Amino acid sequence: MALNIKDPETEKAVRQLARRRGLSLTEAVRMAVRSELDKDELSEEEKARRIAAAHRRMAEFYKKYNIKPAERSMTKEEMDDIIGYDENGMW
Repeated sequence: MALNIKDPETEKAVRQLARRRGLSLTEAVRMAVRSELDKDELSEEEKARRIAAAHRRMAEFYKKYNIKPAERSMTKEEMDDIIGYDENGMW
């Protein structure tokens, strides 16, 4: 059965992944989908372990570079304003 991707953004992303990894388009799609499916199959314990490990790495990074963590995260709108995106995602 064939898969017909009609979304230009998705096609561009698949081509970019294939080019970066030296894969065919089919292999790039297969790899990306398999990766996402594998994430869904992780146990809750494994997810918690990975999150805890990421938190430890971030704490080590903050300590190494003497960075004080932000008191709150920026919203998407705040990040877009800093970058200069308008409501259409353009500068």
